[in-house]
Amino acid sequence: MLTSEGCRARQARLLAAMEANGYDLLLTGNYRTAYYFTGSLTAAEAPVIFAIASNGDSLLVTSSKHAAVAGEVRELETYSIRRTIEQPWRDAAALLDDWLVRRQSASSIAVERAATPHMLCTDPAAHDATRLLLRLRKRKEEDEIAEIRQALHYCAVAYDAARQAIAPRRTELDVYNAMYSAIVRDAGSSIVFAGDFACGARGIREGGPPTRREILPGDLYILDIFPAPALYFGDTCRTFSVGAPSDRQLRAWEIVRDAVRLGESLVRPGVRARDVYAAVKDFLDGFPLTEGSFWHHAGHGIGHHGHEAPRIIPGTDDVFEVGDVITLEPGVYAEALQGGIRLEDNYVVREHGLENLFVYPMEMY
Repeated sequence: MLTSEGCRARQARLLAAMEANGYDLLLTGNYRTAYYFTGSLTAAEAPVIFAIASNGDSLLVTSSKHAAVAGEVRELETYSIRRTIEQPWRDAAALLDDWLVRRQSASSIAVERAATPHMLCTDPAAHDATRLLLRLRKRKEEDEIAEIRQALHYCAVAYDAARQAIAPRRTELDVYNAMYSAIVRDAGSSIVFAGDFACGARGIREGGPPTRREILPGDLYILDIFPAPALYFGDTCRTFSVGAPSDRQLRAWEIVRDAVRLGESLVRPGVRARDVYAAVKDFLDGFPLTEGSFWHHAGHGIGHHGHEAPRIIPGTDDVFEVGDVITLEPGVYAEALQGGIRLEDNYVVREHGLENLFVYPMEMY
């Protein structure tokens, strides 16, 4: 769970951003944003409102069912869950209106429009705070990093199960079920678990959810997984060989592993993400075995979503900063390899460079 200290730090950064933009009030109906600033975890289907004024006064509107987990906020208002879809939002909006009436009128309001129902702010002059909030989320506090570490724990649990389950004649669904069952046993409950579960030729271009495809001897098995036990994701990838890898597969794996190590050596605060992408791509294109077979991004940020800024792609203006949590995930794909090879770890950008958050063997067999 997020801590009071972390929530206060995030609210302080938000208030500084509001002052810089001249906003008197910011509000959102996004349950993820409310959790980010208050530590109050609610169900996605239950209306939640977080509002904060430039003087630091704040309001959380949540259901009475979730009031016990209210976090770092000045005022708390609750409503009762109703059976109709519209009524809870109307009740929540009325509580927000009452809070606004008790305050001096705000001349400059910002709203996270991408995730806030229109009924909460019908003012056409209100500013859109979506981009501002995305910029703030890029930097992670230590309590957020702790949540990502917990998500990565389930990556390790899943890979341990996959190593035992992968065998010829079994299906992608068999392996997925073994991985998810292991996670549920470890967690004691269900969690979000998605990713690419692609074996053999499916790993060259398709990826995606597991299918009934049978595993064949010599296949390469890409498992790019992103579990989220709460509201923060981990995102890692390992590639396993079905049986002992061929010399060609092993050499390609070594090249991809070295591309990861190259990326690790280059990422520092102030470095442009596009430059890391270019270096990784040039490295992979420098070998006849892997030339031209790397066609996607070289990594990205993670947090509330599986893909966030900074994005390690050509042309981006993103620059690495202290507190970014990122992935590095080069890959190569070819029919001659009988699949694809992708490797991915998660890191936090520190003053000196990268700290690896996921220490798990990369070996494919």
